[in-house]
Amino acid sequence: MAHTEDAPAPEESKLERETEQQAADAAAGAADRQAKRPHVFLRRKLEPTERLALIGGFGMLALELVTTITPIINPIFPIAALIFFLYPFRRVVVPRRTIQLGIIIYLVWLFINLSGALFPFIVAFIVAYLCSPVVSFFAERKIPRWVTSLGVVLVILGVYTVIGIFLIPQLIGQFDQLIGSVQSIFKDANSFFDRNALINRLASYGIPRKQAADLITNYVEPQLKAVISWIFVNLGSFIKNLNSILEGVMNLVLIPIISFYLLIDFNRIRVFIRSTLLQDDPDYVYYIKQVDGILSSYLRGILLTSSLVGGMAIATLSAFGVPYAVVIGILTGVFNLIPTVGMFLNLGLSMVIYLFAPGDFWNNTLITVGMVVGLHALNSYLIEPRVIGDRVGLHPVLLIASLFIFAHFLGFIGLMIAVPTTAVMLFFLKEWYRRTIRDRRPVMVDPSPPGDAIGEIS
Repeated sequence: MAHTEDAPAPEESKLERETEQQAADAAAGAADRQAKRPHVFLRRKLEPTERLALIGGFGMLALELVTTITPIINPIFPIAALIFFLYPFRRVVVPRRTIQLGIIIYLVWLFINLSGALFPFIVAFIVAYLCSPVVSFFAERKIPRWVTSLGVVLVILGVYTVIGIFLIPQLIGQFDQLIGSVQSIFKDANSFFDRNALINRLASYGIPRKQAADLITNYVEPQLKAVISWIFVNLGSFIKNLNSILEGVMNLVLIPIISFYLLIDFNRIRVFIRSTLLQDDPDYVYYIKQVDGILSSYLRGILLTSSLVGGMAIATLSAFGVPYAVVIGILTGVFNLIPTVGMFLNLGLSMVIYLFAPGDFWNNTLITVGMVVGLHALNSYLIEPRVIGDRVGLHPVLLIASLFIFAHFLGFIGLMIAVPTTAVMLFFLKEWYRRTIRDRRPVMVDPSPPGDAIGEIS
C-alpha cells in the first residue's frame, strides 16, 4: 500500500513526459542550428601575439569607419589590414563577424563613390530585374531569351523616341517660357511686388502698415533674392557643364545595351547567387525570395502607376488649358513615387510655378488641386491595390515616419527608397521575432485531468 501511495498519478506522469519531450525537441533544434552554423568561441587563454592581432583587427575596423567618413587614406588599406589581423581567427564568432562587417562597410563606401560611373549599370540592372519575368515567361514557351531581350531593348528605344519627339520639345519650350517669365519679373527683385498694393492687402488682414512694410523689406525681399540667385546660379552651371550633358547622353546609349546582355544571362546570375554566394542555404534562399517578392512587386507597381498618373495628369491639365501642363504633369508622375507626402510637394511646387504663369493663379491652382486629389484617390484605391497588392503592407504612421527619417539622411533619394527599404526591414524584424521569441515560447500543457468540468457537462 505504501508503494502504491508513492507512485505518481497518471496525469503527473503524462505531464512530465510531455515536458521532457519538449526539452528534448528544443535541444535537438538547438543542436541542428548549431550544426548548420557552427560557432567557435574562445575558451582558452590567448597568447600575447594573438591578443595583439585581435586588438589590431578591431583597431583597423575603427580606422576604416573613420576613413569612410573623413578621407584620410583610402579605406582599402584598413580593410586589408583588418583581414590580415583577423583571418587566423575566422572560425571565432566575433572576429568573423568583424571581418564581414568591415567588408560590408567597404563595399558600401565603394558603391557610393562609384555611383556616378556605375549609374548606367545600376539602371540597366534595374531594367533587367523588372523585365526578367517577361523574358522568362516567353523562354518557357520556346522563344529564345535573346529575342525577347531584343524586344525589351526596342521598347526602351521606343520610349526614348516618344520622349524625344513629343515630350522633350514641349518640356523645353514650356521651361523656356517659365524662365522668361521669371527673368522678366525679376529684373529687379523689388519690382516683383507692388509694395503699396501688398501692404494694403496685409493691412486688410489686420496687420499694421508699418509692420507690413518691415515684413516685406526685412524678410520677403531678401529671401526672394536668395532663391532667385540660387536658381540662376545652378541653372547656369548646369547649362555650362557640357561634360555632364555628354555623360548623360552616353548613359542613355549604354543602358539598353547593358540591359540586353543582362536580360540574356539573368537566370545565370540568379543561379550563381543562389548556388555560389548563398550555397543553397534554405534560410538565405527563403530570405532572398521574400525580399525579391517585396521589391519586385513594389518597383514594378510604383513605376507603372507613376507613369499612368503622369500621363493622366498631362492629359487633364492640357484639356483644361492650364499653362505648363507637361512640366507639372511630369512632376506629378515623379512625386507619385513618394507616397502621401509627394501629393503635397506636388501641389506646393505647382503653386510656385503658377506665380509666374500666365492666367489666373487661383483658377490654375484649383484645377491642379482637383486633378492631384482625384488622381491620388484613383491611384490609392483602384490602381495600386490591383498592381502592387498588399506585399508592402506598411501602416500609414510607419510609412510617414520612414519618409521623414530617410529624407533627413538621404534627401530626395531617401524619399523614393523609404517605402521598399522599410518594408524589407519590417520583414526581417518579423522573422527575427518569429524565430527567436514566438517559436521559443514554452508550450503550456493543460494539467487538468481528462474528466474536467466541461467534459462532465458535455
